[in-house]
Amino acid sequence: MTRRAALLVALLVAAAGWLTWRTFRPAAPDAILVAIDGADPAILQRLMRAGRLPTFARLTRQGASGPLRSREPLLSPVVWTTIATGRAPQDHGVLDFVEASADGRVVPITSSRRRVPALWNLANAGGVSSGFIGWYASFPAEPVKGFAVSDRIAFHQVRSERSARGSTHPATLRDELERRFGVPSPDADRTRARFAGAATLTPDGTRRIGALARIVATTDYYAAITPWLQRQYRPRLLGVYFELVDACSHLFMEDAPPRRAHVADADVAAFADTADRCYEYQDEVLGKLLDATAGPETLTIVVSDHGFKTGARRPETAGRVDEGLAPLWHLPNGILVLRGPHVARGAAVDDATIFDIAPTVLQALSLPLSRELRGRPLRAAFSDGPLQREPARVNRYAWTPVPPVHPSEAAAPERLAELKALGYVSGSGDRVAHDRDGRTATSYLNEGISLAVDGEVKDALVAFERAAAIDPNNVNARAFAARIYLQQHDYDAAAALLDRAAALDSRSVYVRLLRANLAISTGALDRAQAELDAAAALDSRLPMLYIQRARLLNALRQPSTAYEQLAIAETLTDTDALLLDVLLLREDLARQLGRTTDAEAALAAAGRLLPPERLAAARAEVALGRGAARDALAYLESAVRHDPDSADLWAMLGAARGRIGQYDGAIDAYERAVALRPSPLACKTLAALLFEIRHDRTRAVDLWRKSLDLDPRQPDVQRFLEMYGGR
Repeated sequence: MTRRAALLVALLVAAAGWLTWRTFRPAAPDAILVAIDGADPAILQRLMRAGRLPTFARLTRQGASGPLRSREPLLSPVVWTTIATGRAPQDHGVLDFVEASADGRVVPITSSRRRVPALWNLANAGGVSSGFIGWYASFPAEPVKGFAVSDRIAFHQVRSERSARGSTHPATLRDELERRFGVPSPDADRTRARFAGAATLTPDGTRRIGALARIVATTDYYAAITPWLQRQYRPRLLGVYFELVDACSHLFMEDAPPRRAHVADADVAAFADTADRCYEYQDEVLGKLLDATAGPETLTIVVSDHGFKTGARRPETAGRVDEGLAPLWHLPNGILVLRGPHVARGAAVDDATIFDIAPTVLQALSLPLSRELRGRPLRAAFSDGPLQREPARVNRYAWTPVPPVHPSEAAAPERLAELKALGYVSGSGDRVAHDRDGRTATSYLNEGISLAVDGEVKDALVAFERAAAIDPNNVNARAFAARIYLQQHDYDAAAALLDRAAALDSRSVYVRLLRANLAISTGALDRAQAELDAAAALDSRLPMLYIQRARLLNALRQPSTAYEQLAIAETLTDTDALLLDVLLLREDLARQLGRTTDAEAALAAAGRLLPPERLAAARAEVALGRGAARDALAYLESAVRHDPDSADLWAMLGAARGRIGQYDGAIDAYERAVALRPSPLACKTLAALLFEIRHDRTRAVDLWRKSLDLDPRQPDVQRFLEMYGGR
């Protein structure tokens, strides 16, 4: 054979091989969404700098990245459903880790709670195939073009045959997975060798290693089945959820440096590096998964639902106790990493939120965006391509709710045990207080928190009342409502709720801090100091403690010392609401101290969290808190010019005018507030002004009656009516 002929043969063989590879190589997804629960940006950066996370380092180098802003409540089923739907918790309806089945037993949250379509539904409606694995609150699996492996497939959630029904789509997929991959089996010895030091374990350490072994087995299982499922079904959209980092952090972050006084020597020796090792293992799993599934045209998006406190930011409350206190360890920023053919290499994405993930995925798949979605595609991460074009729009998506499953199929006692071990669910036994729809008190608490974040305080109070009705001993139902009343300056209502909350649990640090807030607001500064001392004895690592200390010192005319306390608060701050408190108080203190540059910087940062009218009202709150009513008046007059239809702003303006003796102006402002939207406080305050200033007893009585109709639990109003012509 001549050299030329040999070369031709070699080219033909190579071409045949290339064509065979192109023909039989499984099509890579158009988009992969990888969910890593609890991954923290600061921890990620630290470990990447140390060379311990090569996959994340490569993705960040090749693509765009930044923090992903989450929102309260920082709870996995709530936030992951927001990520998958693009909707707020009060809209999508997944509001707790658990629900009550038809027979009243507590079961892990199911997809039948969801009130809006998720990414897999929207892909299906648009004719796009999808495959999601292990996503939170995805049981029972829903019919899609492609496949669905729900969060009930993992062995540590489901062991009985009947309760595993509905765990996959198609239904036969579950048996196929078991034939090919078996049932994951936790290996405590292997887990200990990989994730713990050589020290002898305490009994508690042994239990925790056992819990971690179960999570590791699930991680390995998801990593193993994902490439096979991709080859079998070839979905254009692939999603997979990993719990490892969050679970490991809850189990072992308290053992990490710096040393905490209550941690046993053996636990420090065994687990000081365990949380970091879990990040390393997740990095390894992620690398292998992407190597096996992603192609050169695949858009890869890696996200987490929240960050995690470490180092000096850790609260003193344990992160894994059976008291439902695990969320105290969460931080509002998760991670965001994007890589793909149109992603701007090395771009920093600074303003992404959890609402933006669903629109970004949908537009990448050329699917329309509903006007109900709160977020927008992350165009800053892309240099060109479909994400730079204006998306198609629809008014709303069609939705068919998922039918509830039979109680025997909904039960998953092993998963409940896991949630209790991680501190997400409190109590013992298999029953939970609930309403006729199977909703728990906690679900209403979380709905109220989300509504309050959006400024829908009236609906938030209704949600907290429902929580209290379901669980009369619920402390937080009273405390959360009290905080709203404090913000509205309804100190009588706040005091009554806080007294009840304190009677239910005298050791609630949150109640102590709210009582300190109330005492500062009403001028009872000695009482405020006592409440803050009691709170500090319970947990001295909470940002609200230092915010209230700063408020107290400001009230005592010690702005410089208050500024120092605020600096501590900022290092511990873990929510937007608390960050806003810090920024507004810092602005006020900086102006008192003549630090104009600091004041302007704080105001600019606060302006990124609130629209102008709400920002002005918030600044007025701070000014009123230190008795500067004239400063508050200026802010509020500006605010009502921006938003003349806000009853709350007019009521605040009335309060500010009343404090400086402008009683006629105060009456006019309260009249506007009551005309726009009567509230119990506005009605009774206007009644008092009319009675005292204009001696209009008839109108005052009418307003007191209106106030009592709006809120019958007002003994002061009842007394006024008894004295001056009431019922």
